[in-house]
Amino acid sequence: MRTKLFFLLLIMAVFSASAYAKIGVIDFQKVLKESDGGKDVYGKLQAKADEYDKKLSAANESIKKAQQEYAAKESVANDDYKDKKRAEIQRMIRDFNQNKDDYSKELKRLEMRYLKSIQDDVLKIVESLGKELDMEVIIEQNNSGVLYLNPKVDITDVVIQRYNVVFKQQKK
Repeated sequence: MRTKLFFLLLIMAVFSASAYAKIGVIDFQKVLKESDGGKDVYGKLQAKADEYDKKLSAANESIKKAQQEYAAKESVANDDYKDKKRAEIQRMIRDFNQNKDDYSKELKRLEMRYLKSIQDDVLKIVESLGKELDMEVIIEQNNSGVLYLNPKVDITDVVIQRYNVVFKQQKK
């Protein structure tokens, strides 16, 4: 009987201790939007996207110009000219589509590389902060299925502040 009572008290103690577990939550998307490092990454990606857009716009203008030339001379040109011009326009369109796909893949690759760097730094900060604040668990808000969040457990702003310090040190 005493053994059963002891185990019952032990189980109650374990459950009551775990009921007061310290949990932290971080919003990684907010870190990306508001941290200096995240803003820097999005600035670099936007600059690269703008560069690719200029190249695609120039290629698109060349295609339009070639199409206009063809349309203007179509009724008077010989078949050999028409065949060459159509082939040239088709090649230009293929090149445009291939470049568009390549640029899209390159931007995605750059984004993944940059975000991996930020994620690595943020994870180190979160681990350190978790130990410092004696937390049992820290979860990412957007990927964990959090349905309710008490603002007291959200450590995102602290992580952003610490990451900004780390980012500024890395830039030096």
